[in-house]
Amino acid sequence: MKSSKRIFAWHHWCGLIVGFFLLVMSTSGAILVFSEEIEEVADHAWAKVDNPAGTFAYDASFKAVREKYPEWEIRIYPQHGPNRAIIYDLRKKEQRKKIFAHPLNGQILHISDNAHKAFERQVLLLHYTWFAGTPGKVFVFLIGVLFLVSLVTGLYVYRKAIIKTFSFKVRINRRTARSFHSSLHRVVGVWSLAFNLLIVATGLALSGKIALTALKGTKASAAEQENTVVSIDKNKNFIDKNFSQFEIHLIRSRPGSSSVQFSGRYLDDPFYYGNYNSNFTLNGATQEVEKKQVLRQLPLGERLLAFSSPLHFGAYGGIWTKVLYCLLGLTPGLLSITGFVLWRRKAKSHPKPLKGNFSAARESAISSKIF
Repeated sequence: MKSSKRIFAWHHWCGLIVGFFLLVMSTSGAILVFSEEIEEVADHAWAKVDNPAGTFAYDASFKAVREKYPEWEIRIYPQHGPNRAIIYDLRKKEQRKKIFAHPLNGQILHISDNAHKAFERQVLLLHYTWFAGTPGKVFVFLIGVLFLVSLVTGLYVYRKAIIKTFSFKVRINRRTARSFHSSLHRVVGVWSLAFNLLIVATGLALSGKIALTALKGTKASAAEQENTVVSIDKNKNFIDKNFSQFEIHLIRSRPGSSSVQFSGRYLDDPFYYGNYNSNFTLNGATQEVEKKQVLRQLPLGERLLAFSSPLHFGAYGGIWTKVLYCLLGLTPGLLSITGFVLWRRKAKSHPKPLKGNFSAARESAISSKIF
């Protein structure tokens, strides 16, 4: 009995400690589910061009961007369709720029010099680092560990209610306000348990990798002395022709390199493989395949880590999947705080008796109320 009460207390104290932080992280995570939609709204004024045919070419605008920003990594997220500009995402350490170019004549339409200050970027930094750099990344990982402890102890605390809830044998108790809130907390907690376990497991995998990378520090890669302007169009056509089952979602050109990386997915990949975990690196001048990574051929550990991002952010379904992720994503922080409040109210309504007068019958009665 003592161990059960101790686990019950651990469950609620861990929930309180992480409650505030989880509330912020779950809220920011719920927003990030719609990051693509938010970004599209923010870019709408510059992303729309007069190109009803939807044809495009990269080379003219890419050459201009590379010559103007030789020390920046260039990323292109292909946005096929009519009346869409080519958007170049430039990165240099923590700095971000966005360049909008006409898809046919290569004319630079707009340069956003402070893309790193964009709303969705700030929400992402809050979610992963709390604006605290490397210490923040480690802190987020530790909060995730405490959240996992809270979930595991919750499994033990509500072990008898889980099966009953899943079999629809548990109803919301409306007799009193306290019983209503307590039963609602328990039912919502059980139904969101599987989702929250998924989120905390994938979140720990991602934040652990980020924190470890930050602690190790990034090593400067040996780059060529000058950039070799490559043909994005020729290399993309090579991929399309020779790997017809491969769908390109990201094109990367690193500073000081003539290589081009095409990341994407195969058409028969399962949904949880994501859009960026398989890739080809080509020699920009000769179209020779320098490196190839196929997610399904990687070791199990690397594949599981690759699954973490799409499963964590819901980046595999349509708008209704995102809505579901958004709503369920708000439950961790709310459940942590409301659970602690309910527990403290129950503790105050059952004052601890004097030492030596706590009979076995009394202990059994409280046990039955808890479980």
